[in-house]
Amino acid sequence: MALADHSNGELASALDHWRVLLLAAPADPQALQQVAALQVELEKKAQVAYSKGLAALRAGRQKRARQLFETTLAARPLHSEALVQLKKIKSLQMNKSQHDNVSKTKRPAAASKEVVANDRAYRDVDQRLRSHVRRIQAYLVASQLSQADAQYQHALNIRSKDLVAKEQLASLGKKLAGSYYQHARRLMRSDLNKAIEYLQISLRYEPDDAAQSLLQRSRLIRDNLTKIQGGR
Repeated sequence: MALADHSNGELASALDHWRVLLLAAPADPQALQQVAALQVELEKKAQVAYSKGLAALRAGRQKRARQLFETTLAARPLHSEALVQLKKIKSLQMNKSQHDNVSKTKRPAAASKEVVANDRAYRDVDQRLRSHVRRIQAYLVASQLSQADAQYQHALNIRSKDLVAKEQLASLGKKLAGSYYQHARRLMRSDLNKAIEYLQISLRYEPDDAAQSLLQRSRLIRDNLTKIQGGR
């Protein structure tokens, strides 16, 4: 699957597959080599797309710039500069008059090119969401909750039309809530503050009476311990 994705040019997807393999076999030489090589390729792809996006933005081509910045994020999801530029474009578009007259004399060929470009941009965005979903799944398997949480928060901001990926993301949110809750229960006796933190995160994902009750009880225990320690 990873090699097939690489052959098809789906580098981010290929990288995700190799990373999942590494979780199962951290010392696998082929997986290590492929991950390193793909990271270099994706970094180059991200930088090229980002540079072109800046050039398009300077030329006033906001739609093209947005597509390129989204391509940047598909290659490197945590590219902070691309996220900043996308927010700027969104702000500019919101401030633009809602009643701008769109020329009705556009040539069909030009309109067709724009449709193709938009389709490509949507595919990049959809691929980006699917990439986040796979990473969240891998992190959950490895019980790396903080990494899964970070990927989930980024995924929430992706405007994808992939309904399947959106449903998978919603399901993963419930799994994250359950995982944080179970970890909190195990931490009750060893690290009360961490247990409270995990319960708060669990409730952020999904309201739950059991988690809410345990959170209240944990806070009460912590407050009582604080009073006892303060009275010594």
